[in-house]
Amino acid sequence: MNLFFDVDHTIVDGDDALRPGVREAFTSLRAAGHTIYLWSGLGPRWEIVRRHALEDLVQGCFDKPLYRHREMLTPLGIPVRPDFVVDDHRDPVDLFGGIVVSAYRQPSATDREMHRVVEAVRRHADVTEPPLPDGDAVSSRSPTTR
Repeated sequence: MNLFFDVDHTIVDGDDALRPGVREAFTSLRAAGHTIYLWSGLGPRWEIVRRHALEDLVQGCFDKPLYRHREMLTPLGIPVRPDFVVDDHRDPVDLFGGIVVSAYRQPSATDREMHRVVEAVRRHADVTEPPLPDGDAVSSRSPTTR
């Protein structure tokens, strides 16, 4: 799935400190075959990717549509449709599907939102993975041979 994470107050706080569990969540989600993108109302946030050494986990960074979300994907140069959105605002999540997380405004060592995100993505992927005609479940994330 194409996973789109908002940046500000979703994966970083107001001082751009990384939310607890982001690296582990991204690593787990990539290992499961998902593609991770970041988007922000402030524009592509590659500096966040570089600052936190997430280059091997993040496929792309984009401007986040702030209105007419679907219609603005192409004009903003977003080449894929979001399958699952993680944001601290409800609008993009309601439109594309995903999970709303609590706003991460200041450091908190006890924050567990990224654990909720990983579980929500797993549940969503399990629901959206079509079964094979013989009833065996197959994951588009791993090749199968018959």
